[in-house]
Amino acid sequence: MSNAAPPGTRLSQSDVEQRIQVAFAVDDAKLQSFLPPKWQSASLPPGPSEGANLIIAFRNRLQVTFHDVDGKDRSEGQDRGAILTAAVRHTETQEAGIWVLRSFVANWASVPGPYRNSTQVAVSVEQRTEMYDQRQAIRVERWHLEDQDGRELSMYLRYGIGTPTRLVRDSRTRGGPDADFSRIYRTDQGIDVVRSVPNTVDRVEEFSFRNTLAEFSLVFDGRERLVSISVLPWYLRQVFL
Repeated sequence: MSNAAPPGTRLSQSDVEQRIQVAFAVDDAKLQSFLPPKWQSASLPPGPSEGANLIIAFRNRLQVTFHDVDGKDRSEGQDRGAILTAAVRHTETQEAGIWVLRSFVANWASVPGPYRNSTQVAVSVEQRTEMYDQRQAIRVERWHLEDQDGRELSMYLRYGIGTPTRLVRDSRTRGGPDADFSRIYRTDQGIDVVRSVPNTVDRVEEFSFRNTLAEFSLVFDGRERLVSISVLPWYLRQVFL
């Protein structure tokens, strides 16, 4: 992954993470209340998550480094949590991208976060791998996030491990109260799609999802449709401002 910054930007952050990304199709109108007027909910393009407009990334942040303007580097430490994002399109420019709706974090140092919309929660995680001789390895992921009111966002996943596909790309992400603020992500990630309805892929043995967070109660009303589940065993990111 190149360290060369895109024209007019500077490197501000480097991350090493592991992620589970769950993509849903939900009512566009229910997402619209989280978005600025000129940005509309949109569907992801053709691929394993085609038709989804809401993505939840359960992330295990192993390392993060901030690169200050004066050339100094500082570490924020490890963190765990989840990011809720929406696929969006600008009504005038037709720019397509991802909007960060909310970031739930365990580490208080991650609040309020770059998009000014991070919330601290209690996070418990179980991750384990089962391997027997030459049979397919099984992976288990159990995530539970709980806010101060005792409301939760949780996910359980048991799946057969496949071979991840490497993807290196640059993308622009927006979010939070400032509609003009954006960051450019340069990511090197391995993607193992364990379930995809559009691509008829399914190596999931068990999956459950639950949300009782008041903020997203209307979005997850029982009518959301699961589109895909992707495992990212490595997610390396450089952030440019």
